[in-house]
Amino acid sequence: MTDRRSLLKLAAVLACPTPGFARTQPWTKRGLVLAPGFAGAFSAGLLSAPCVVPLENGRLRMYFWGREAAKPGAPALNYIYAAEASTADPLRWSLVRPEPLLGPSPGGNVSNLGPSFPWVLPRQDSPWLMYYCAWGSWAPPVELSNRASLAISEDQGVTWKVLRDPLLPLGKRGSFDGGLTGSVCVLRTAPDQYRMWYTAGERYEIFDGAKRGIVHIGYAASRDGLQWAPAKKPLLSPRLDNVTPYEAVVSKPSVLRLGGTYHMWLSVFAMQGKGYRLGYARSRDGLRWERSLDQEILPLTPGGFDSINQSYPNVIEAGDELWMFYAGDRFGSTGIGLATLKKSALA
Repeated sequence: MTDRRSLLKLAAVLACPTPGFARTQPWTKRGLVLAPGFAGAFSAGLLSAPCVVPLENGRLRMYFWGREAAKPGAPALNYIYAAEASTADPLRWSLVRPEPLLGPSPGGNVSNLGPSFPWVLPRQDSPWLMYYCAWGSWAPPVELSNRASLAISEDQGVTWKVLRDPLLPLGKRGSFDGGLTGSVCVLRTAPDQYRMWYTAGERYEIFDGAKRGIVHIGYAASRDGLQWAPAKKPLLSPRLDNVTPYEAVVSKPSVLRLGGTYHMWLSVFAMQGKGYRLGYARSRDGLRWERSLDQEILPLTPGGFDSINQSYPNVIEAGDELWMFYAGDRFGSTGIGLATLKKSALA
């Protein structure tokens, strides 16, 4: 567990916000990678939230969230699948197996609607870990019933067993993570040091007669990747009514450490019709972040799969490039795309 001295140091850091900065990134779009229905009926409604893992054999494995098409009078169920591709052709993927790796758990109300938002952490000295967001029926109507959860694999990420569901406790009512915990990003920065950045829901506001969650990005630390100590304050928060349109959500972090800098790509949700767009922040220590404010990270494509909005980025290293896999319109109802960027352009 994180010791008291570390927590006091973290609290001091979080009390000192860092101003934002202007930045543009010259990403090159490579097109649609996976479309809804790629994994069959259980991915017909949505195909989203990619997590791409480079394998030791030189191939890529993508874990992704599939949702079945909406059914009258019943909630759609969620699943996690995996596909592989060659780094020489990252637009051509094949399923690892036709069945989902994880699906709904019928017992209880935490994950009875299934898993989503996978984040897979390969380990050479221990079983692989998959952090994911469970959908359940425990929350009030029209509110998100998400909880961060954990599965484990003994065969290098092919088959999975749920280990902790849920993984993170909810904060006290009114706290930044008192409403839900969702998607996460985990880096192992030392043999006994794991760092987590996670989606955390606080409360709901009414916009145009409908509820919308106020969502932050939180932080937790661990020595083994299993037991976590969450910080008491968020690292990043939405700007709410300090900007127009109202910014309600910062979520789904994807963190990459390059040299001495942590880079975070995230999803930012603005009300009044704009929806999700991609955001970016950087940090020297992974705790104090500078956001790139009101800068377009990736342009929309008129008539394309991401003509309305973009979300849920996952960025990996590929030689001298960065590859970003991301979801298209309406949370991935049009599928997953790829964009590339030279590392040298991320100054």
